[in-house]
Amino acid sequence: MTTGVLAKLGLGNNAQQKADEKLNAKMKSTSQVDKKQLRFDLFTHVSYMASLATAKASREVMFQRAAKLNLESSPFFAEINTLVNRLKYDYSEACRAVADRTNIEEVSSLLIRMSGSLASGEDEAEFLTREAAVLAEQYRAEYEQKIESLRKWTDAYAALTVSAGLIVVITMISMMIWSLGPIMVMMTAVATIGVMGVGAFILNAASPVEGFARKSGMSSVNQLQAKRMMMIFGVGGAVVGSLALLMYGLGPALIVSGLGLLPGGFMMYRDQGRIAKHDADIATSTRLLGGVTDAIGSTVGDALTKVDRRSLASLEPYFRRLDVRIRASLSPDLAWKRLVEETGSEMVDRTVSIFWDALTIGGNPLETGKNAAFFASSISMLREKRALVANTFTFLVMPLHLAMTGLLMFILNVMELFSTQLVDSTAPDLSDTGAAIPDIANVSGFNTFANVDFGFLNILVISVVLALTVANALAPHSASGGHRFRFLFALGVMMIISGSMVTLVPPMAESIFSTITAPANG
Repeated sequence: MTTGVLAKLGLGNNAQQKADEKLNAKMKSTSQVDKKQLRFDLFTHVSYMASLATAKASREVMFQRAAKLNLESSPFFAEINTLVNRLKYDYSEACRAVADRTNIEEVSSLLIRMSGSLASGEDEAEFLTREAAVLAEQYRAEYEQKIESLRKWTDAYAALTVSAGLIVVITMISMMIWSLGPIMVMMTAVATIGVMGVGAFILNAASPVEGFARKSGMSSVNQLQAKRMMMIFGVGGAVVGSLALLMYGLGPALIVSGLGLLPGGFMMYRDQGRIAKHDADIATSTRLLGGVTDAIGSTVGDALTKVDRRSLASLEPYFRRLDVRIRASLSPDLAWKRLVEETGSEMVDRTVSIFWDALTIGGNPLETGKNAAFFASSISMLREKRALVANTFTFLVMPLHLAMTGLLMFILNVMELFSTQLVDSTAPDLSDTGAAIPDIANVSGFNTFANVDFGFLNILVISVVLALTVANALAPHSASGGHRFRFLFALGVMMIISGSMVTLVPPMAESIFSTITAPANG
């Protein structure tokens, strides 16, 4: 009877088993994991378990807590727990069984080594700490390789953009000499759009995959404001832009829609800069708090009163509020959770889990702080190298997009104006005998613009401009990474540039052309 009551209250073994089964039901299977982010998550998992091992936690506690983390590698640890709890496997046998079932080399290799260590009776803390260092080195090597590849592909993307634009430019200029026909022009436009799409895709594939904002959702003040702004201004800009498309044309529509994306996107753009500072400072903060806590032989709450908060750098306001909440007798777990939510950083979330979860079960503060700091600092230094490449590329793409879209629209409008002027100035000239003088251009086969469908050509050029707009927004976002709102910010900037060119270039071209032809007409 007592067992039944405890189970209903959620305090018995049956209730715990049902909770674990519910968690496993929500978790994706091992065949659904994102392999691009798997090495990063494996590094997180091993660092987390190494931190728990400093508390001399049992294998059951380590594997159960590891399975509950919101990471791509969690399903593998969930399968290990299932084999142990339901089929009564030993943890060593379960690790080997899961390793044999998966075809992912990184996971299989790690679990086989873990199985051998557990079977031999090696100290878990020593093994996991060593494995964390190995995974850190492997992740660093892979990340730096991707950065080098990204550096090469950013240069190649700029060349592809210029080449794709020149294909269209040469095609349009060639129409001044010979009529290429609509099929040839269409093939040229499709090839250009395809080249831009391939360039953006390769950049996305070559870039490291990692999360900056929390995977569980936006939670910081800036992130929530960005979400509200995007819902208000972004949706409003799309509606007003649609009306502007019907009333004023494509150029104003692009400008209005792009302006609607800027407020929320810019807020998220600034938030990622703030997150980058937090990610760099969390390593120092956890190392410092772990060392002070171990020195005074007390709790982290007491250590917060001893440290010079200026050493916490950008995280000082968050730890100050953490201290206030702990002193107000709030739950320390909830206080730390609130700190993570206020920062909105995935790196802070993982580092705090490595640090705080081990302390809650009696982990050594000094060793726990070192493990958390090692994890955070390893990732932070790699991100700084990536930022050097991505930021330079981002500022290169904007003037490049301005030049290419402006050039395409200018040449198109000059050709159309020249065609109109040529047709208007050509009149039937009768000789003294009354016979019309033959058109030498038509007789020789050269194009006189008379048969050029500029409406069709205008549609193709606009299609290329729109493709450039999307590709040149996606490329810098892929290089730098971050939340999808940052892509919308880059898309808004490119839309404004494209809309400005579509709106302003035609009257500018007409003004320049009329200035050139005025003396001849006079």
